[in-house]
Formats: sequence, C-alpha cells, structure tokens
Amino acid sequence: MVTRLLGARRSQLTAEIAHLRREAAKLNTPSTYAKCARFQRLANAKDKELSELGGGPAVPGVPERLILLCNAVKVLILGLATLTLWDTPIAQVVPRSVAAPLGRLLAFPRGADLAAFGGVAVTPWLALVEAATTALARAAFPPLQTGAAQVDPERLQREAEATGRGRAGAAMQAQAAAQAQ
Repeated sequence: MVTRLLGARRSQLTAEIAHLRREAAKLNTPSTYAKCARFQRLANAKDKELSELGGGPAVPGVPERLILLCNAVKVLILGLATLTLWDTPIAQVVPRSVAAPLGRLLAFPRGADLAAFGGVAVTPWLALVEAATTALARAAFPPLQTGAAQVDPERLQREAEATGRGRAGAAMQAQAAAQAQ
C-alpha cells in the first residue's frame, strides 16, 4: 500500500517535472525569460523532492508482507482442500433442473457420476468460492487508483508564479502594472 502510494507520487512528480521542463523550453526567449526561470526553478525543486522521495527504503512494509502471507496461506488451504476432498461431492443441488445446463461442469472431475445426482465437486466449488471472496474483498477494500499521472497545468502555473513573488517578482509586477496604465 505504502509502496503503491510512493510509486504514484514518484510518477506524478516525474510527469510534472517533464511538463515544467517542456514549458520552460517553450518560454526560453529573451522576452519571457523570467517565466522560463520560474518554471526551471520549480522543476528543479520538484526534481529535488523526487530524489528525496527515491531515497526511502525499498523494502516492502508490514501491510505488503501481511497481504503476501495471507495469499500464501489461502493457496495452501485451497490446495489442501482439493487434495483431501477430491473424490467426494461437496454440495448437492436439490432441484437438478436448476443446475441442468451446468451439471457436468459443477461435477468436474467426475462429471457423469455426480451430475445425475446434482453433486458439486471440489474444483468448481473452490473456483466459485474464490471468485465470490475476491469480489467481496474488492467491494470492501477497493484498490488504489495508480494509473497514469495527471498533470494539472493551471496548478503548476500558480506554483511557478508563487515561487517568483520575491523582491524581483514584486518589482516586475509593479512594472507590469505601471505599463498597463
């Protein structure tokens, strides 16, 4: 979980740095040099933040280890259940007409023997249980959205303008206001 969050933040910062450097390259003319410098400074600051973020431990944390442990235990339990219950029916569908189209599939390794009685073998039963528990787990704990990083150019523009509002930024704003009048 933490590793995913760090990966998402890294990809977000990488996309923002690339966007800022492209914008700075577009503005690299004598008339727009101040804006270019702002974008370059902001890109350098984000690059420094990315390097600090990358310096963290790459070892998975406790939540990731617990998830791996739970998955390993689940695989062992399913394997043990399959081996011990291979020859016996797990459940029986009482009105056979309900399972008629899937009768042989539900009685999978011994289709003809169990299908006549509406029996359900261990293999399809475990497949159904696995699908149901996975769906319930995803509904209860939705996965994080770590898709492609979205860059918000307006936010980056505001950040660049905010970083340039020192003494020189205030002087430039006063000069621009005087020229506008």
